[in-house]
Amino acid sequence: MDVDDRPGTGVVWSRVEEGFHVASARGAFLGYIDREADGTYLAYNGRSRPVGKFPGLVAAMAAVAHAHTEATSAPHEIELRQVPDAFPGSAVR
Repeated sequence: MDVDDRPGTGVVWSRVEEGFHVASARGAFLGYIDREADGTYLAYNGRSRPVGKFPGLVAAMAAVAHAHTEATSAPHEIELRQVPDAFPGSAVR
């Protein structure tokens, strides 16, 4: 089976109510979209941070999926370094 890794693949959108859509993938919450009174769409990521304002629903959906892809595909590196002892001979180590 081929793996499709395009942004948005595997994302499930649910319309909670008119003008309000929620995205999930494999049970994880990805973000949501809220339609404004002027007909534009405000997109938010999974932490309720704004992703952008869009003229159409499909563009807002793509932005939420793209934001999630960027957030999860960035390498998470942990670097451990020895901190030099600022006070040689002190009791604190």
